[in-house]
Amino acid sequence: MFGEISYIGWFHTIVGTAAIIVGLYLLIKDRFIFLDKNSAKFYIAATVITSASSLFIFSATGSFNLAHVLSVMTIIAALFAVFLHRFNVFGFLNVFIKQLSLTATVFFSMLPTTAEVLQRFPPSNPFADSIEDPLVQSFYFWYVIIFGLFGIYQITRMYREEINGI
Repeated sequence: MFGEISYIGWFHTIVGTAAIIVGLYLLIKDRFIFLDKNSAKFYIAATVITSASSLFIFSATGSFNLAHVLSVMTIIAALFAVFLHRFNVFGFLNVFIKQLSLTATVFFSMLPTTAEVLQRFPPSNPFADSIEDPLVQSFYFWYVIIFGLFGIYQITRMYREEINGI
């Protein structure tokens, strides 16, 4: 333990922070996550490792909870996207489903991260007490709006244009 966080907790936090930063960067820069790029490969690996490591962190919660469910969903979405990148299972819909799965991994990662950050900072008087706190719920509301509109943007752009590397 270091600073009330276990060593696996620190590993999870550091790798997860890097994954979220890279994932958001890719979505902001390219509007998509192109799996042929090294940065996207790092993102997928770091996201799966972070999500898997969260399944071993029970000290903060004491049990399997919603954050763990999101971790499982994130792993499934990431691996599904990689599978769809290699195999055209759904024909013309393949690229749409793959990109929405990749975007969903960023969204799923943002939810528990936001709650965790707001419940820990500042250390002397955290912004939120629990996941039910109105501030946390407000962030969640805006994430749903932002990622929903972003998903519509991605679908529209993929439908209208031929985008190399998707």
